[in-house]
Amino acid sequence: MKRLQEKLKTKISALLGDAYDLAGVEWGFALPNERKFGDLSATLAFALAKKAKAKPFLLANDIAARLQGQLDEIEEIRVAGGGFINFFLRRDAFLQAQQRDRDQPLPPRGEKVIVEHTSINPNKSAHIGHLRNSCLGDVLARCCRFLGYEVEVQNYIDDTGIQVADVVWGLLHYWKMDLAAIKEVPDLAAMLWDLYAEVNRLFAGDEALAAQRREVHKKIEDKAAPEYEICLHVAQQVLLDHIRTMERVGIQYDLMARESDVIALDFFKAAAAELTGSGVMLPSADPEKKGCLVIHYEREKIEKIIVRSNDTITYVGKDIAYNLWKFDLLGRDFHYRPFHTYPDGHPVYMTSSAPAPAPPRAFGRGDRVYNVIDVRQSYLQNLIAQVLTQLGHPAAGANFVHFSYEMVALTPACVREMGLQLEAGEESKPYIEVSGRKGRAVKADDLIAMLNEKSLREVQARNSELGADEALKLARAIAVAALRYFMVKFNLNTVIAFDFREALNFEGDSGPYLQYAMVRLNSILRKAAAADLEAAANAGAMSVLPGPEKELYWEMLLHLSLLETQVEYALQNHEISSLAAYAYGLCQKFNHYYHLFPMLAEKDPVLRALRLGLLLLFRNKVAKLLVLLGIDIPERM
Repeated sequence: MKRLQEKLKTKISALLGDAYDLAGVEWGFALPNERKFGDLSATLAFALAKKAKAKPFLLANDIAARLQGQLDEIEEIRVAGGGFINFFLRRDAFLQAQQRDRDQPLPPRGEKVIVEHTSINPNKSAHIGHLRNSCLGDVLARCCRFLGYEVEVQNYIDDTGIQVADVVWGLLHYWKMDLAAIKEVPDLAAMLWDLYAEVNRLFAGDEALAAQRREVHKKIEDKAAPEYEICLHVAQQVLLDHIRTMERVGIQYDLMARESDVIALDFFKAAAAELTGSGVMLPSADPEKKGCLVIHYEREKIEKIIVRSNDTITYVGKDIAYNLWKFDLLGRDFHYRPFHTYPDGHPVYMTSSAPAPAPPRAFGRGDRVYNVIDVRQSYLQNLIAQVLTQLGHPAAGANFVHFSYEMVALTPACVREMGLQLEAGEESKPYIEVSGRKGRAVKADDLIAMLNEKSLREVQARNSELGADEALKLARAIAVAALRYFMVKFNLNTVIAFDFREALNFEGDSGPYLQYAMVRLNSILRKAAAADLEAAANAGAMSVLPGPEKELYWEMLLHLSLLETQVEYALQNHEISSLAAYAYGLCQKFNHYYHLFPMLAEKDPVLRALRLGLLLLFRNKVAKLLVLLGIDIPERM
């Protein structure tokens, strides 16, 4: 549909070129909600009215008359609603084009997109909130690849931040462990989960201990032993734990960018020279910020400290330097070393401050950057976009995108199932907030394990004949689909309350429902192949279909053709949830259509072939859509 619209727009512009000046006139197509208004509706007359100094309705009638019979793809053109130009497609030609082009990939766009997501502090195991970030970022990256962009997925590792300093202090001064002892801990990330919450309770009530923590942080930044060595070991081991967790739900990365390398390679020093030279960063005039270098945040008229009075750099200062590098605006680069290889052979690289052989691909140098970070970081992300523009890089400022989202909570039922305690009055709340700092959160691995367990029970109840290994494999595929779909199906501005029953529902708006629809469809198509029906799948014209089926068939065909348009909409409007809704709606349409008009039992070979052709097209489009959502299609359910 996207390519058809572009083709029609080019043809229409050429046909009207002698009658109207369309230069600078922005117009496009939409799909009317009611088919009586056509298959495509154009806003051209409204867009042209001011420039042509004419009424939209009169323009629309003149345009329709000029175009009537001139477009091979169009059966009829009508004018409605004061100036809408409605086009009715030649249905058989459209069907044949969809079948012919269904396996054609989109052409490369010639642009590179960098998607940064996950970016968990490497101080403990990942928790449920991190899964929403990672699932959103992964779907975002998959969508960009589908649309023809070169995509690089980055995970920024704040390996010298205050949160890591918390657990380094706890290991050294609270648990009295040295580096050798720490290296003997088999599951360090899980152990630090409890330590992190414990030390934060201590810091909250004891300023002397909090001062010790700040001193540990300063030593880490100064690369002092043993704090710095412990910090690097902790960060690397926890990061490997995070990678394994995300790998369980089909999420991969290309580059791990470490904050310690941003510091060691003087990225901020290079950025600071440009910031001060352009007057963007300057000494604070606020007596309470004496000795600090600040940037004025224009949107809220406040100062943001970039360099503290003790010469340490704040998080946002390092992030400004890092994002300048992403756009190749810093004038320097990292070194790189291999860090991890996924089972499919995909390598992950890590930045390094030490010279190393050049990797087989160039990192950074993006044309557009998406930072998937929760809504609480909005002001810092807006500040970075502001700085990019102030430094004379307006294109980078416009192409720096904060892909924000709200937090993840738990339903009271989920809190109980995960073994956490509900406090007084929480039973009636719609959701319960979680916090790793406060020690009240759900580890991502624990959530995945619980989903696997519940899914396995459902699989065994439905397929008692399955062997243990096959049942477990199927259960894991269903659990991943349930989790990923649940994390992306809600509006980004919505706080989501995770619930096991809703996520694993086989009959509602869920990942398993999509899998079930595709498993059912594949079963039908296998039977068709066994009966040697597929060879005739593209035969016939839609005109032979009975009236009620003809319209439902056409509606399905139009909606299937919108895949590319829906993906572009999701990116432009930051609404990944629209893809989940699109997938759910398509599967509902398939179930409804096939219930009314089965294919295998149809005696008329022409009707059977038309229905089979539609089902094959449906499988092609929805399979691509589920790849974007990261949902595998199992052999059975």
